[in-house]
Amino acid sequence: MTRNPRFFLFILLFLAIFVKYELNVAWAQTGDIVKSVEIRGNSRVSDSTILYYINTEVGKSLSRSQIRSDIEQIYSLGQFKDIQVQTEEGPGGLKVIFVVEEIASIGSVRLIGNDQIETDEILEAIGIRRGAPFKANLVQESVDEITKMYHDKGYFFVKVDVKTRLNDDSQIDAVIKLSEGEVVSIEKIRFSGNKNVPDKELIDKMETKAKSWFAWLDDSGIYKKDVLKIDLLRIESFYHDEGFVKIRVMEPEIDISKKAKKIFITIPVEEGNRYSIGKIILEGDDTFTSKDLRKAINSKEGEIYNLSQIREDVIAITELYSEKGFAYADVSPLTKIDDTKKRVDLEFKADKGRKVYVGQIDIAGNTKTLDNVIRREFRLKEGELFNGKKLKRTKQRINNLGFFEDVKIDTKPGKEPDKLDVETTVTEKPTGSFTIGAGFSSVENLIFSASVSQDNIFGRGQKLAFSTELSSRRNNFNVSFTDPRLLDSDVTAGIDLFNRKSDFFSFESRNRGGGVRFGKAIGEYDWLGLNYRYENVRTSDIQPEEETSFLFNGERTTSRIGPTYIRDTRDNFLNPSKGWRHVAKLELGGLGGLKFYRANYEVTYYRSLVGKLVGAVHGEINYADGYSDDVLPIFERYFMGGPNSLRGYTIRDIGPKNGTGDPVGGKQSLLFNFELQYPITKSFRAFTFYDRGNVFGDGTNITTTREDMNLADMRSSIGAGIRFISPFGPIGFAYGYKLDRDEQDQNKVGEFHFTAGSGF
Repeated sequence: MTRNPRFFLFILLFLAIFVKYELNVAWAQTGDIVKSVEIRGNSRVSDSTILYYINTEVGKSLSRSQIRSDIEQIYSLGQFKDIQVQTEEGPGGLKVIFVVEEIASIGSVRLIGNDQIETDEILEAIGIRRGAPFKANLVQESVDEITKMYHDKGYFFVKVDVKTRLNDDSQIDAVIKLSEGEVVSIEKIRFSGNKNVPDKELIDKMETKAKSWFAWLDDSGIYKKDVLKIDLLRIESFYHDEGFVKIRVMEPEIDISKKAKKIFITIPVEEGNRYSIGKIILEGDDTFTSKDLRKAINSKEGEIYNLSQIREDVIAITELYSEKGFAYADVSPLTKIDDTKKRVDLEFKADKGRKVYVGQIDIAGNTKTLDNVIRREFRLKEGELFNGKKLKRTKQRINNLGFFEDVKIDTKPGKEPDKLDVETTVTEKPTGSFTIGAGFSSVENLIFSASVSQDNIFGRGQKLAFSTELSSRRNNFNVSFTDPRLLDSDVTAGIDLFNRKSDFFSFESRNRGGGVRFGKAIGEYDWLGLNYRYENVRTSDIQPEEETSFLFNGERTTSRIGPTYIRDTRDNFLNPSKGWRHVAKLELGGLGGLKFYRANYEVTYYRSLVGKLVGAVHGEINYADGYSDDVLPIFERYFMGGPNSLRGYTIRDIGPKNGTGDPVGGKQSLLFNFELQYPITKSFRAFTFYDRGNVFGDGTNITTTREDMNLADMRSSIGAGIRFISPFGPIGFAYGYKLDRDEQDQNKVGEFHFTAGSGF
């Protein structure tokens, strides 16, 4: 029989370890009482830390199996390279001694030659750090991590050398020496085998880019292996959406020229043929007919095969079934490729599963907001048929409360097979705020503003706010209270008090008064309100020669009532990307005081365009007049110009004017705003705009307008700006450039605007 010497060596090694352990406790018999437990040999790790992991107890019998377990626990700390156990017999029992040998710790760590990456950044990323146990694998791991950091910045010829030595304190000092080399940038990205799609179009789909003139700003030219892998998937996905069913994107060829310090990337592709959609087969059932299912999808027979569109169609059919309670519906797109006709037949196979009902609705994370404030936004009720569309709408409504940073709604199987539990987790954000600020305007000079508000009083969803605005033209004070769900009903109630003083150049006004508001949701997206407001208005600072039937010094009273209708289908109130908002208002004065009416219609439409780009269109029309022999007073006329209407202009630029060129407002106004918005982050948007509008009415000077509304006589501007959600609410900055300056505008080409609050 052949004997393997390695086998015998292994047996001897095992016996040596076993005998060593057994000799340490050889004469200590199981059943002996433990008198004390001591730790020896440790200098860095405290006794208390080691004892915490030892379960051998004083006063109890010695257990060899427990000793083995204790050794394993101490080893798990990763601080020791050897552990032995000794016992000493005494008058009261056994003294158990754990003799440990610590792994040497790392002492000083010094970096030499790192100019491009800060020392702290490198030390934070690597395992070699002061005080940590030194392990041999840390050296290579740290070399690899530093090398990766430099490669991510384009330094492909970096060399990293780590030297270690034992110091007088028995610690391991490390010196990391770097030779960074020079930056190596991507010079050229090319494709091979792409006959139908040009290189430029494919490169546009990639995050990896060749070095450009703006490399210092956009990080172009940096080669990152992981990013390039994702780019290959992007290219493959693009081809699939262009009908190339059998596309193959192969491993890129990376050529690094050490001499030229440049990288050349070649990506081979095998496109194959372009396919179109042949037949689309949709089988109906007792829930939906094939015609119903066909309406839900956007893929059409004869069109270019588009994998992304097919995936969206699958989601659309799945959501359609979920609206009827089939939460577990599974839709599979089956394909049949005809290589002769270059067509792909599609069959959407739907397994709708069983109907499920809403089980338990749980809410978590609301440390301040009461459960019922969240629960009343649910479009689903426990026990009713599950509806995916209503669940999505529920999340939208909870988000629109504005009380939470994040809202997550998940579903899980309930206690019964036909039940689906709904778990809602919210992350609260501060809803109370105190703001104080200052700004500057060419019209109002220095502007001071302050406000104190709480949007979620005692977690009940009620809002109380006080605000003031002070400038050379305004002294405004406002107090308001709103309960969006009076007594947990669908009725909104509010009260307002105000004291405002304004200088409109042609006159000054002081308005004191208050009002009450009521409203009710009349549908999922529709709301109807009724307002009443009483106001005492004093106009002054009007020169006798400028007085007219509507513009004169004096004190008057208004008492008005007015309905408001709102339809709002926006997906997000603060940062919408799709949906409509319609607002129709009517105010009727004459319950006491002046008799007049004001009518307003406003509409806004948001739509996603390309990528994250959002288009927004806003229109507003206003009409007002007096009745029963009363004239519409100056303070009820319309003015325009500023950040929330016609940007680039002030109220002095727009509409009828008196003999000295000051604005007197008008009975009618028309405004259009067009915006392209790009969300840089979740709470930060940049935008460009085109505005067009005017105020129409009678006055001494109407050279830039007319008495009656006219689309041809309007002022326009273009500009750009930013909006962001600050801890104090929405804030915006914009600059508008006048496109049709008149004689009074020649020295002022545009206006800078600051806003606090939501845009249109």
